[in-house]
Amino acid sequence: MQSLVPDGAFESLPLPEEEMDVPAGIDSDMVESIDRERLPLRRWPAAVAELYRQEVIDRLYREEHFLFLLGLLLCMATIAVDLIVNPDMLEEGAILRVVAVAPLTLAGLIAGARGWTQALAFCVGAAPIAFIAVIVHLALQLPPDLAPRYLLATILVVGIANMMLPYSLRGLVIFDASAIIVATGVIALHGSEFLMLYADTVVVFALAAAGTLPVAGRFERLRQHNFLLNLRARIFSRELLKANHSLQLLSETDPLTGIANRRCFERHFETEIVAPGEHGRAHDLIGLMMIDLDHFKAFNDTHGHQSGDYCLKLVASALQDIFDEAGGIVARYGGEEFVGAVRKREAAKIRAIAEDVRQTVAATLTPVCEIDRSLVTASVGVGVAPAAIMLPREELLEMADAALYSGKNEGRNKVVIVEAEGAFIPPRPAD
Repeated sequence: MQSLVPDGAFESLPLPEEEMDVPAGIDSDMVESIDRERLPLRRWPAAVAELYRQEVIDRLYREEHFLFLLGLLLCMATIAVDLIVNPDMLEEGAILRVVAVAPLTLAGLIAGARGWTQALAFCVGAAPIAFIAVIVHLALQLPPDLAPRYLLATILVVGIANMMLPYSLRGLVIFDASAIIVATGVIALHGSEFLMLYADTVVVFALAAAGTLPVAGRFERLRQHNFLLNLRARIFSRELLKANHSLQLLSETDPLTGIANRRCFERHFETEIVAPGEHGRAHDLIGLMMIDLDHFKAFNDTHGHQSGDYCLKLVASALQDIFDEAGGIVARYGGEEFVGAVRKREAAKIRAIAEDVRQTVAATLTPVCEIDRSLVTASVGVGVAPAAIMLPREELLEMADAALYSGKNEGRNKVVIVEAEGAFIPPRPAD
């Protein structure tokens, strides 16, 4: 069982796992400065820019199925346009759509499932460009008076793509340029006369693509702004959790000795001792110990309060080691008094732990002062009860307190055990 207050708790505060994705070097002032000054992505600090790039990649994976499905549906739906405009090219148009777009859609879905980010990003942009190539090819099969109208449908494809594709503005520029080059190339393949005939249409197509880029850039800026707001919220949440955790540790830690205080002991007694989960058994015994340093006032008067504080720290550290090893809990109860609890199958083990406590305290200052007698001893009162009877903590404390004062009256530096009804305690071994 772990210590209630582990060593170095204030130097390394554990935070919930979901808050650990914000690098420690990123703070709210940095994020606010980026947003306030409207810095372009290339001027963001490297750590923040990397987080945003990861957000873009996450968006790509979140939306891949929707994008491929939407693109495939739009592509197939335009077969109806072929039927209306020129039924003779219906079959060719359907085959071209399937051959050009379906493989890229399938490849993109496979890339997304395998985590191939670059391949996925390529397929997301290549699929609409392939569709544009099909539209341009089919448009050139039409009479010159109908072809420009059909070609202008490519503007709709590029406009939708600029609004929907999870690319940066630079990525959209590359996408639009690629679409224009592909469309021009398809026209050129049909002959130079087609290129001259539809040059104005290509120019309109390019202007329309360029005209939607500012809107796409605005959307990208809004996404960056939302990202920065969410990042600030995550940072504030992390700082709040850290502050709350620090306050909790401070409220449950004894400031002098660094171990748990009485409040912490009371909170953990039910969860760590009374109901220890799968490792506990109904026929276990619960032992609660009151540990009081003998004649501690005299020690303070003789050696000074600084020495007294040092003594309490040594004793607390030794007790923490004992109860950690025993799978129990220990805390400073007040003044020179400590409280501990263990759950064991056999009462003899509880007695052995109490004796270990007494002997360890007696030996604590002896090697420090290099003398043979103990400067500090402890009386230990133990209340023992079967776990099954669910004896309240207050009653166990009263039993341990009564046992403690019995040991004090018997001459101190002793272990006295009081048992609840139904708990068999073996007789104390002879001194």
